[in-house]
Amino acid sequence: MNPEKYDPISLSILWARLLAIVDEAGTTLQRTSFSTVTRESNDFAVVLMDAQGRSIAQSSTSVPSFLGVLPMLTQSLLRDYFPLDTWQDGDVVITNDPWLCAGHKPDIGIVSPIFRKKIPSPSKGEGRGEVEKMALIGFVGTIAHSPDMGGVLWGAGARDLYEEGLMIPPTKLYEAGKPNQWLFNLIEANVRASRQTLGDIRAQVASNEQGIRSLMRMMDENNMDSLHALAEQVIDASEKAMREAISKAPNGTYRYDYDADGDGLHEPVHIKCAVTIKDDEIEVDYEGTSGAHSLAINAVKNYVFAYTAYPIKCAFSPEVPNNEGAFRPIKVNAPVGSLLNAQKPVPLGGRNITGNILHAPVFGALAQAVPLQVQADCGSACWCLVLNGQKDIMLQTPNGPKKNQTDFVEYFFLNGGYAARPHMDGINVLSFPTNVANVPIEVLERDAPIMVTEKSLRPNTGGAGKYRGGLGQTFAFKMMGKESINFSILTEKTKTVPHGICGGQNGSGGSFSINPDRFLPPKGLTKLHFGEEVRLHLPGGGGYGNPTERNPEAIAKDQELGYIS
Repeated sequence: MNPEKYDPISLSILWARLLAIVDEAGTTLQRTSFSTVTRESNDFAVVLMDAQGRSIAQSSTSVPSFLGVLPMLTQSLLRDYFPLDTWQDGDVVITNDPWLCAGHKPDIGIVSPIFRKKIPSPSKGEGRGEVEKMALIGFVGTIAHSPDMGGVLWGAGARDLYEEGLMIPPTKLYEAGKPNQWLFNLIEANVRASRQTLGDIRAQVASNEQGIRSLMRMMDENNMDSLHALAEQVIDASEKAMREAISKAPNGTYRYDYDADGDGLHEPVHIKCAVTIKDDEIEVDYEGTSGAHSLAINAVKNYVFAYTAYPIKCAFSPEVPNNEGAFRPIKVNAPVGSLLNAQKPVPLGGRNITGNILHAPVFGALAQAVPLQVQADCGSACWCLVLNGQKDIMLQTPNGPKKNQTDFVEYFFLNGGYAARPHMDGINVLSFPTNVANVPIEVLERDAPIMVTEKSLRPNTGGAGKYRGGLGQTFAFKMMGKESINFSILTEKTKTVPHGICGGQNGSGGSFSINPDRFLPPKGLTKLHFGEEVRLHLPGGGGYGNPTERNPEAIAKDQELGYIS
């Protein structure tokens, strides 16, 4: 039976165990997935929630875009689709609705209920033994970026929401353990590389199942029949720590304006950010931000919350666990219909480009209140590239191996320089705020008909300061296949630059080209033909502090390493 309250040592042990459970489930997802975007780039999250849909623990390998999203999804499912008393053991619910899930259709949310055997005391006068019953004690959910959802190839190229492919409303993928074969068939018929997409969906289901098995072992070992007491303590402790950290900052409203590329051609965007600190709470308001964009770089509010809350958490309580309590003191507002609170039917596919730059205006505003707790603007957003076409594979048949053509969809992500911080230089070519990983060159060249021709640091791209911004990179590859393939590209900071902070200088912006010389959209879709080489030059991070205060030994070291000339 559960105690009403755990002592500090027991709480610490159980908390560490919960983290191990969600991380183990994340490893299951990663190792059983079919796509490089999940297997190599780690674009996923696993979250354990209580019976109210409140987050208790989130996998350490997960991207910030999923902070708070699975709890929002689960609470919506309970409120509007599947009330608590309608769930059965073995149910699995799936959706990729951007307004319920993670902001665009490729991110698929899958939620499973957690049931626990409960033995109630026999009713007085029944004269019978105890009867086992199943009680719903919580939920486990995963979000992962699917290889494809049909429609226009993933990126910013769609003209409206409907061109972005299949949208699955909250639906039972499994009901009491029985698969919804009709839904599996529907997905298979509407996506590219269906083997990868369905394989990743099944990997998410397996991840949830692994999380439930591990949780049951923990509860058996600790004689627990409920998560309620543990969840309350963990969530309350996180909230208390977050509020205490915020309360140390001076009250006030701090503002910052920020320009971004938009389409990178003729339609830029502007972000206005006002951060209000009042005692132990923070409110961020984006009133005055640009309206919805014609390209698919619009973001929905739950996604904007995630990428606004993340830099705040980094500034005030990086060590506090990621759960419901850590985000209760944070409120985020954005004008309905704007770039940061998009409404149907505007396109959303490349919303990550917009979300990834929100740390800059948030940190820029907070620098006026807590200058030693912020960092400069990174050489992000993360540049995203998708390759799609046909490739030959060998199939084993009763008559022996047979060559067959199949679709491939391959993602890879490129990072600019990490920003400088109050006591440290920025790191070269490191992702922030997203933490998606690189696809190894060997894997990329195996899975797509390209050859990487260069991957090198870009000297003189980190912004100068007391602490220097990290360097960007040059990445180049050549198309080797005889058949043309589809190419989706998302770049940022080719018209604008990463901002320095607290007297630090701006980092250098990025650029790109394709050889033979022809037009390549900064954000959008094109074709790659045999022999063409794409060259991408990514931005450096912004600097922190007055450059005249930089240690001469650090300058000499930069020159020795070739970071500056």
